Amino acid sequence: MVEPRRGWAITLTLWLAFDFLVAYEIAPASFLPLVQESLGIGPTAGSWLVSILLLAMAVFAIPAGILLDRVDNRRAIFVTVVAVLVTTVWAWRAGTAGQYAQLLAARFVGGAGIVTLWTAAVNVVDGAFERQTQGTAIAVFATSIPAGFVLSHLTAPRLSEWVGWPGTFPAYGLLAVLAIGGYAIVSRGVRIRVDVETPTRREFAAVLRNPHVWAVAGMAFAAFSLNLLFNSWLPTYVAENFALPLGLGGAVAAVFPGIGVVGRLSGGLVSDRLFGTRRRPIVLGSFLVLAPASIAVPFIDRVNLLLLALVVTGFVTQVGLVLLLPYVRELVATNVSATAFAVLNTVGFLGAFSAPVVAGWLIETAGFVAAFGYASLLATLGCVVAWLVPDSVQ
Repeated sequence: MVEPRRGWAITLTLWLAFDFLVAYEIAPASFLPLVQESLGIGPTAGSWLVSILLLAMAVFAIPAGILLDRVDNRRAIFVTVVAVLVTTVWAWRAGTAGQYAQLLAARFVGGAGIVTLWTAAVNVVDGAFERQTQGTAIAVFATSIPAGFVLSHLTAPRLSEWVGWPGTFPAYGLLAVLAIGGYAIVSRGVRIRVDVETPTRREFAAVLRNPHVWAVAGMAFAAFSLNLLFNSWLPTYVAENFALPLGLGGAVAAVFPGIGVVGRLSGGLVSDRLFGTRRRPIVLGSFLVLAPASIAVPFIDRVNLLLLALVVTGFVTQVGLVLLLPYVRELVATNVSATAFAVLNTVGFLGAFSAPVVAGWLIETAGFVAAFGYASLLATLGCVVAWLVPDSVQ
């Protein structure tokens, strides 16, 4: 643990960096019609530009967790953010040249770097605070994800007009590096408690055999899927079904992740202060609301009602999702907490990877009603798993 003011400074600089990295992650969804026209691809192929990055995060989440259980997490952040910047430049060059396969490859490699950076940052934030405030601190840091979605939906269409849609990639990457520069300053000379005691093979295997870890990971699959399904397809859905320009459609779609910032922050505060750090009741409640609310979205034909629906779904999606991050870490010993977190990331990012692609296929074959029906099914799955998992409070 470090001095509280310094801990919050560290958290906020890392928050800013991930705001830009998440904007890079979701950017193709914010101007998908431009990408499809430029590359001559359809909705499903376009959705792969988001999903391929998330696939890499799923594939490399456990290796990243194992690595970060053994190395200095603070230094890992510096190395990894530079590597991610290089991949954004690669993506820019591939997109400018119209090389779809190269663009996919660049974003896949970038995803490997981002998941390593994400896990290290969570470990650092966790280590900077005492137990009773860790849930709140991680929740604050995790608001960088919906905030990044908001940033992309609001700025990517306009930024693409100035630098071309491929140029948005290194722009966001460079801003993330500058934010990490701020983190380097505020964390200088600070010893952050990150447990790097090497776990034994038995301890590592115990994490993989822990049914509660996999149950929380199953909830992450549903929650991450819902988050990416909405954020990937809302800008296009709003633009096509409400006859709005892409930029204005993005502004409407930004309501979903925008209110999600409040949801993520509220989840940590409510869990820590009102539920005695219990996570399950809030997670279960979020899925119970999302199951009927998701299927209702495509039947709304007025923008003001759609905004209301997005406020509700955006809030409850994030208020539950954020609590899964400390929840899974509380199920295992501290020296394997990064590995448990990596299991959650792997399963969760598989959901995030698959959801835009599945939704794109459903939209092409059966329309948006089928895609949002899939969202309702995911929420129902989350309800079932959350009902079966006990609370775990250390």
